Amino acid sequence: MAWMARRGLLAGLGASAGLTVACCADDKALGFDPEGLERGAKALREINASPWAKKVFEQIKTQEQTKQAELRAKEAEFKAQAEQAAIQHERVRWEEQRKSMQQDAQQKAQLAQYQDELARKRMETEHEKQRLRNLELVQLQEEAGKRTEQEKAAIAAQIEAERRATEKYKAELEKEVQREKALAEAQGRAEERRKNKDIYREELQIKLEEDRKRLIEAINTTFGNLGTAAASLLTDRNKLLTAVGGLSLLALGVYSAKEGTRSAAKAFDRWFGTPKLVRETSRKPLLGRGAAPVEKSAEQVRRDFSDIVLEPQLQDHVRSLAALTANVKRHGAPFRHMLFYGPPGTGKTMAAKRLARTSGMDYAILSGGDVAPLGGNAVTQLHETFDWAERSRRGLLLLIDEADAFLSRRGGNISEGSRAAINAFLYRTGEQSRDFCVVLATNRPSDLDPAVIDRTDDAIEFGLPGDAERHRILQVYFDQYILKAGTAEGGAGAAAARGPLARLSALLRGRKGGPETIAVKDVTDTDLWWAAEKMEGFSGRELAKFMASVQAMAYGSHNAELTAQMFRLMVETKVGEHAKRRGFIEAGGGDAPY
Repeated sequence: MAWMARRGLLAGLGASAGLTVACCADDKALGFDPEGLERGAKALREINASPWAKKVFEQIKTQEQTKQAELRAKEAEFKAQAEQAAIQHERVRWEEQRKSMQQDAQQKAQLAQYQDELARKRMETEHEKQRLRNLELVQLQEEAGKRTEQEKAAIAAQIEAERRATEKYKAELEKEVQREKALAEAQGRAEERRKNKDIYREELQIKLEEDRKRLIEAINTTFGNLGTAAASLLTDRNKLLTAVGGLSLLALGVYSAKEGTRSAAKAFDRWFGTPKLVRETSRKPLLGRGAAPVEKSAEQVRRDFSDIVLEPQLQDHVRSLAALTANVKRHGAPFRHMLFYGPPGTGKTMAAKRLARTSGMDYAILSGGDVAPLGGNAVTQLHETFDWAERSRRGLLLLIDEADAFLSRRGGNISEGSRAAINAFLYRTGEQSRDFCVVLATNRPSDLDPAVIDRTDDAIEFGLPGDAERHRILQVYFDQYILKAGTAEGGAGAAAARGPLARLSALLRGRKGGPETIAVKDVTDTDLWWAAEKMEGFSGRELAKFMASVQAMAYGSHNAELTAQMFRLMVETKVGEHAKRRGFIEAGGGDAPY
């Protein structure tokens, strides 16, 4: 019944709702319909009349309360979810805020670092500007000092010139006074002799007569004594034997002294003299076993090679070899043999000399061209040279120039003397020595015997100078041959560099009162750079000879002048001559040396 009553209630409600909807629809379309209201009221009355109406309402109320409880639970769940979402949202917001604060902190740190970097760069710029200002100030001070020194030197030179002029005038005045005095005395003596010529003639005749008598008496006395001695000697046999024995002993003594002197000279020359093969040496004949030199520092070694113009890497290599040789010598280790090869005139001999001097050794130079013509005697001369080298206490650097002349490859066309000379050299250099080191210098290293090359520990190539090196060489010789020409420093150095004929020429030019200095008009460093670029392929020796030619051209000009036009003309001339010489070499079927 309850089920039916509930169903009827629901049906009545549904009918009432349908009626209401229908009424609403009809009311909207046609107007008001009261039937629906009547049916709904009738349904309510039926429900109220039913005995199960109260239970139905209670059941509906219970269901309604259950739904409300469910709704409240859902609402509480929704609120919990909302609170959780709010918490999550707050967490996200704080995380975003934290990240934002971190980003702000990073940006501030980067900004501070950038500002520090800018400040550091600004300080570096200011320091660099200050350094440049200090450098300019120092340069200005140096220039002012140089100008002051130049002014002082000019004033001193002027004072010296005036003093010399005064002394010269004084000397000429004294000479004139002495000449006048001597002339007056001579005239007085001549006048006196003219007045007393009869007296002087008689005195001279008397003196000559006395000298004649004295000479005749001396001659008579001498011949008389000789005749008496000869007669006494011939008549007395004992005296005759004594005289003959004395003469024999005298002859024997003279011969013994002569042979002893010759043997002593040979022994002295062997121990203290210079071997015949050695052309030049720094070793003193009687001081070859002197005290060892003072050790040099690295800075002193660097300065020793500052005036030798080589390619920078090559110069560093030679300088390191000098320091290495000095250390080897100081510790008593064996020396290293070296091979210097390259075109002629590239500084091989100069570097070897400076290497010996820097390392505290003596040096000796011999030429391979002197060994080859000796034939069988070459072996003896080589052994004497090496024996002499081993007696050097300071250590000896033996430079063999043109080594390929007698140390060439041993083949079928080589003579027995040359073969023996090579074998002697190989024998003396077979083991490392603590007394000497050998430096072989050659233009053709490929011509050397393989065994000779095997004796060397270091092989250094001396190439032709580059543009920068040619410019430095031209600067050095321009200063020596042109700017300092005629001075004690430049003239003596240039004459010594060119040999005895140049020294004699400079001496004669100075005696004749010729031009002592060269007036340089408009030659600048730009002209030297231009010449260095034009003279590609020139060696250091050729550049030195070129500058000597420039000096000769300047002396041959009017008033010993040198202009840029003259300088460039000489450059063009020498470049053409250099090209022709290379053409001669190539036309002869060979290449340039090395």
